[in-house]
Amino acid sequence: MAAPQAKTSSLTSALPMKKELEFNEFYTEVKEIEKRDSVLTPKQQIDRLLRPGSTYFNLNPFAVLQVEPEAQLDEIKKKYKRLSILVHPDKNQDDPERAQQAFEIVNRAYKTLECEETRVKCLDVIEEAKERTEHMVGLHYEKYFVIILFLS
Repeated sequence: MAAPQAKTSSLTSALPMKKELEFNEFYTEVKEIEKRDSVLTPKQQIDRLLRPGSTYFNLNPFAVLQVEPEAQLDEIKKKYKRLSILVHPDKNQDDPERAQQAFEIVNRAYKTLECEETRVKCLDVIEEAKERTEHMVGLHYEKYFVIILFLS
């Protein structure tokens, strides 16, 4: 009977390592995408901000401005200035309507993060989302291990 318990113990200890490895792979992929997106041309930035599904994407002001949630206000302001110039309608005469929409999205994101109270609320939402994700991932792995134990 000791063998199944040892098997269970080794599976349980492997869970956090596997979960951390998968998270790190996912996080690395996200960072690569963010890095790629940070050097986009004005047209590409406009397309990024107005792409299908952007209504939900643009709810996250950190993602709109391409800054980390831990970023200080001066870094947020620099990124806002850079992006607002890139997508400004005066700088994008070939598509001023879409540029205006993108400019308004960037402006709204900055105004949200500029205010300490709303920035803290955004950080709270991000933290809650992380906790819920960890909980859901944990439930997924618990079900996985129950199946493994059942089949063992």
